[in-house]
Amino acid sequence: MFQRLKSTLRDDTPRLLLDLLIVVAGVSISFALQDWRTATSERSTEARYLRSFADELELDRIELSRLIDVQEKAILDLRKLLQPTERALLGATEIDVAMDHALGYLTFSPANATYFELRQTGASRLIRDKALLQSILALYERRYAAAVEWDGISRKFVLDRIFPFIDEHGPSFLNGSRTTLAEGYHVVFMALEADPRFRNQLRSAILFKEGQLLAYQQCHGAVKSLLDNLRRR
Repeated sequence: MFQRLKSTLRDDTPRLLLDLLIVVAGVSISFALQDWRTATSERSTEARYLRSFADELELDRIELSRLIDVQEKAILDLRKLLQPTERALLGATEIDVAMDHALGYLTFSPANATYFELRQTGASRLIRDKALLQSILALYERRYAAAVEWDGISRKFVLDRIFPFIDEHGPSFLNGSRTTLAEGYHVVFMALEADPRFRNQLRSAILFKEGQLLAYQQCHGAVKSLLDNLRRR
């Protein structure tokens, strides 16, 4: 019986080895095909994310450019209010514009839908260029966060300091003045320009706007650098 089994195995070994080879090859090809499909899907998803980032960053670049221009003009106009020689040349309209800047504040809302999806789904692992991924994370988590923080500081100063002071000390019907805020903010400025507390508020407004401007400029530089990197791919 042992001899018969030995003979059978000897006779069937080539066929058994061939069958084993076919099974191993089939399994290997199946795994390889699955890996290829997964890799292809992941590369497609990665490309989609990078295109979406590029599209949203272009929107952010345009918006930041606009905000930078507005803030630079605001700072320039406010400085004119505090410089005697410049102040003497300003008419009511120019003062109105400068006061609009003093009583207004800018906000930057980045286009972050792609970044939010990337973090929520854990798809950051799909971005193979880890240096690029670090640049993306730094932009959204540091640069954009700093800009949003400065937005809050500027808004809080205007709402908590400047508006209450003007409401309390500016000309209005409530304090018996014949002028009202509706006639233009130049009326408020001319009524308060000699008050050192008001002038200090304008100086503070300039400082906050300069900090906000610097944050926007840093964001703009980071966005442009990242966009150039994405477009070279």
